[in-house]
Amino acid sequence: MQFRHLVCARAAADAGGGAGRADIRGRAAARRHAAAWVSAVNASGALLDGKGVPGAGQDVVALYREPYGPVRACRAASLRGVALEEFGPVSEPVPYRGRKGIITYWPVATREQTVVCGSLRQWRLAVELDFEPGWAAFSAGPVELRWRAGGRERRWRPDFVARTTNGTREVLVLKPSGAEGVPSSRLQVLEEVAREAGWRVRQVREPSGVRRRNLTWLAGYRFPSAGEEGPGRALLEAFRSPTGLRAGVATSGLDELTGLDLAYRMLWQRRLLFDNAQPLLPDAEAWTA
Repeated sequence: MQFRHLVCARAAADAGGGAGRADIRGRAAARRHAAAWVSAVNASGALLDGKGVPGAGQDVVALYREPYGPVRACRAASLRGVALEEFGPVSEPVPYRGRKGIITYWPVATREQTVVCGSLRQWRLAVELDFEPGWAAFSAGPVELRWRAGGRERRWRPDFVARTTNGTREVLVLKPSGAEGVPSSRLQVLEEVAREAGWRVRQVREPSGVRRRNLTWLAGYRFPSAGEEGPGRALLEAFRSPTGLRAGVATSGLDELTGLDLAYRMLWQRRLLFDNAQPLLPDAEAWTA
């Protein structure tokens, strides 16, 4: 299975001096990112001086970074209308020895944007968000929330901020594996911030099973290629009723390899539809949208 345009940065996996140097560089980069966050908070006027559990998002500091700009710190209410879904992460995840998550970069099919995912779980959800037409834009970890509770500073980056095609901004939080949801203390903070910022909060799970395999396969065909218009019309005509992919390609008059390649692109584009609960084999049924 080939994944186009996917770049994975893994933790330094090789033992020896090269791995040691990569580990040192990764940790140094992490320290530089941390220093930038501290500077942003300090410049905001000691926003973290409040005590106790936040109420209505008022004791929470939000950190975000506009494209090519510095890290900014603000109160929850100041996030209203900020297009976080178009921003990158507050700081990019840093690969280092012992890191559990695999960092991936996801070039979005419909926008000039690359989403930086700090784990494979985030990457799988990014694939689904890119496939589903109801989402206009999304970004992984574009905001970090900080607050004080129990005498300690807490911090958390919700997994995604996304905007629907009708303009609603949502925060998507991946449910932990084997758990019903995120810890209630974190969720309470996020919901309080969301009320101030005008967001919706949704706990979600990454795609799994057959759906995940289908989306992963189609993701390799998400970018259009030149010269699709004429052959695309032939395929739309061939799939006016539910037909197996190979049979429909044969009916269209296209050669099998070229026709299947275009059919998969059209499935990603939703010009052709299929049952995502069934394996997307070469003979899986598809039909014109």
